[in-house]
Amino acid sequence: YRVSLSENISKNSLVVTVSATDKDKGSNGEVSYSFSQSTGNEATEIFSIESDTGVIKLKGLLDFEKSKQYELDVDAMDNGGQTDTTKVQVEVTDVNDNSPVISIISFSNSIPEDSASESAVAMLNIKDADSGRNGQIKCSVNSDLPFRIKATSSNIYSLVTDRSLDREMFSEYNI
Repeated sequence: YRVSLSENISKNSLVVTVSATDKDKGSNGEVSYSFSQSTGNEATEIFSIESDTGVIKLKGLLDFEKSKQYELDVDAMDNGGQTDTTKVQVEVTDVNDNSPVISIISFSNSIPEDSASESAVAMLNIKDADSGRNGQIKCSVNSDLPFRIKATSSNIYSLVTDRSLDREMFSEYNI
């Protein structure tokens, strides 16, 4: 069995139903389902299985950034003690569920009005815990301001002057 689930799927959602048949008659033909001991604790904390139906549901929350996939080993056992095992592969798909986090590394309280263009005002560390395209960051400041954001390295950005400053027109800026 292969299943793909979005990381924002709600608790108690149906994941998949596994099914086994037994040709025995009577109680020996009744099948019950359980996770085998080879299924990890992390998986059994997130998934549950109904022993009489084989219905697997989500009992915890998925987080793509913590685990991108799970492998569930399911045992089907009849009342005569006969068993068979199948695997359920669960792939977790990413959603954009984390906001970027901005941390100021350094900051200049004042800048001379005759500062050259590209003068650094602040150094910022900006991170997004999402993965891939969802974790890509685009930074900007209002184009009316004489500043811009400049990428310097991975997750590190500089706030720099973009044009000349005039203290008589604006003595301070809130960015």
